[in-house]
Order: sequence, then C-alpha cells, then structure tokens
Amino acid sequence: MKKILKTTIFAFLLISLGSCTNEKSPVAKANGLNLHPITPSSPFVLSALAGDTPVATLTWDVADNGVSTSESTYVIEIAKGGTNFAKSIIASPISTNTTFVWGEGFLNGLLLANGFLPDVAADIDVRIKSTLGLDYNPFIQYSNILSIKVTPFSQSAFAFTLDTKDPAAAAKTLSSGLFTTDTEGYSWLEAGNYKFYTSVQNVFQTANPYYGNGGSGSLVLNGAAINIATAGYYKIMADIGAKTFSVTPVTWGIIGTAKVFGSLNSLPAMTYDSTNKVWKSTISLKGGKTFNFRANNSNVINLGGGTAVAGTTDFAGTTMRYNGFGITVPGLSTVTASYVVTLDLSSPRNYSYTLVKQ
Repeated sequence: MKKILKTTIFAFLLISLGSCTNEKSPVAKANGLNLHPITPSSPFVLSALAGDTPVATLTWDVADNGVSTSESTYVIEIAKGGTNFAKSIIASPISTNTTFVWGEGFLNGLLLANGFLPDVAADIDVRIKSTLGLDYNPFIQYSNILSIKVTPFSQSAFAFTLDTKDPAAAAKTLSSGLFTTDTEGYSWLEAGNYKFYTSVQNVFQTANPYYGNGGSGSLVLNGAAINIATAGYYKIMADIGAKTFSVTPVTWGIIGTAKVFGSLNSLPAMTYDSTNKVWKSTISLKGGKTFNFRANNSNVINLGGGTAVAGTTDFAGTTMRYNGFGITVPGLSTVTASYVVTLDLSSPRNYSYTLVKQ
C-alpha cells in the first residue's frame, strides 16, 4: 500500500513539473502608446498677463504593454525640435493619469530654466514616456512625437523713447516680477514727445507696437505721444495690466541719523552725473549710524538696504528695496568722516549704491 501511495505522489509531481515547464510567462512588449493632438493647437505665445491660466491640454491613450498587469506611470517629455530628445526635459509630474494641463507660468518657467530665450518662438518636440514595472527593471515605451511652437516671455518691459530716436538705445522700464505688469525705470529725459515701445523677439525697434497717452494718465495701444515739457530726471512707470502710466520728475537726497546736519530732511539734493548716470553727493556722515535715499524730500519714494521678494511693491533689485532698512555707515559712532555717496538707478529693478570714504 505504501509503495502504491509513493508511486501515485511521484506521478503527480512529474505531471506538475511537466505543466510548469510547458507554460510560458507573459512578456511585456510595446504594442502602442498614442499621444492625441494637443488642444488648442500651437503656436502658443505665453504672456505675463495670463498668470498661470491653462494654455494647452495633453491627452494620451493607456499604454498597451502586451500584458494584463498593474498600470503604467506616465510623464511628458519635451526637447528642442529636431534633436531626437538628446536632452529631454520632464514637463509634467509622474502619475498614472492620461491627461495633463500646461499652465502659462509652469510652461514658461520650464522653458526659461532650460535655456529657451524669452520672446523668441521655439520649436519643441513633445512625447509621452510610459514606464511599467520596478525602477531597477522597468519596461519603457514612448508615444508618437508631436511638434509645437511656443514663445516664452520675460518680465514685462518697455522702451520709453522720443518718437524720433531708436528704442533700443532708450531708457527701459521693467516689471517687479514675471507675473506683474508694474514696470518702472529712471532716466534723464530730453524735452519732446515719447512713446512706450514693446519688444518683439527680445528686440526694441520703432516698427514694434507701442503704447501712448489715452488721456488722464491712461495707457493705450497706438495712443498719442506723451509730451515731456521740461528736460530732467524722471521716474517712469507703465502698467499694461492696469493700462496706466506716469512720468514723475525726481531729485534725490540722503536722510537719516548718519547725517551731521539735517537728519530729518534729504537736503541738500544730490547732483546728477550724466556721464556715469548716477546721483552723487559728498557728505559728512557719522560712523555706526544709518541713512536712506529719499526722492523730492518726501517719503513717497524712499530707498534703503535689503531685498524684497520679486513681484512685490518694495522690490528694487537684489541690493536695495523701497522703504528698506537704513544703510549703516562703517566705523565708530564717535567718528565723522567725509564720504562720496552714489545712487545708481540706470538699470531698472537693479538699483545700487556706493559709499566711498575720502
């Protein structure tokens, strides 16, 4: 009886072994991954005015990997057109979703971070990457490739120039951030008629669209020239979002406890050096005390030290900020010395100062 039982068990083992040997494990194979036409279709001209609103929707079919198993994960890849994805750029989070919406800000930041130039139309190839399995042994397939054109944007900017001169050489205004339209700049202006010229593919020229005076401080496309009656130094502001502009004459001075005389006023005014495009003052200052720069002997326009977050009203660059903290004079409070102080406002939103002891 025992022999019969052993023989029967052995027979079953042989049958089971033969069955396992003849079965074939399912093998994943690339049967297809289809990226649908992007909607809306390109070209896409991105704009700071749109914030991070949707610009395009990408959808694709579920990848056919040839096996019924756990689902794939997907990611959108883009690359410079015609490069065969030699340097692919991840353009979406990794997920199991088969759709993704590009926002203006997301796509613009992605392109600028990867070397694409603002205001220049770029040819971009798009594909979907599907991944099935574990990280150390993944099965990957790619979709068909679609080609699109996208023009990223830089910060809002204008060239404020006489209508008889080249905008490329004119004073520029620049916004405080990528998604703000509050452009400003400072410059010496001659008397005459001015316009705010836009840039096209990062070039300012008279053939470009321009903005002018729509009346009562309003900014309007192809508006009337803005008349500057008196030559002088001005703060220039133009906001394409609010459709407003202002051109305000300014002089600068120093205020603060570091001044030996007149700490509560910014007189005498600094002198404008037209050759070096800086405001300059030779003044006695106390060591260990602080000062700020103030326009028109009023706190309406006040520049101090420190930085503000880009896009905020206090933003004046990486060195200074509006309504910033007092700038400390080196040395002991018992020592007063003569300094040449300069204020450089020639580069919009990148204002700076120097303090040189005599």
